[in-house]
Amino acid sequence: MGTVLSLLIVAVALFTAFALKKFYDKPYIVNFSLAAMLLLIVVRTLLLQPINTLGYVAIALCSIAFIFQAVLGIKNVKTQEQV
Repeated sequence: MGTVLSLLIVAVALFTAFALKKFYDKPYIVNFSLAAMLLLIVVRTLLLQPINTLGYVAIALCSIAFIFQAVLGIKNVKTQEQV
């Protein structure tokens, strides 16, 4: 399971890099792909046994960043619909 999640993180990171160049006019795609990557990092970190202090910090920071990216993605979708 850990290997699959690690591969998913890499795949989403590559998609995000691709989306930064290809979908420049659709920033919500980048926001949602970053949010997905952050969520996968949180899940992967939760699977580590035992979780040390650095793991808890990573979980907290990635969770906060996930929320920010999701909110930015929703705002960008609403902006795209208005244009």
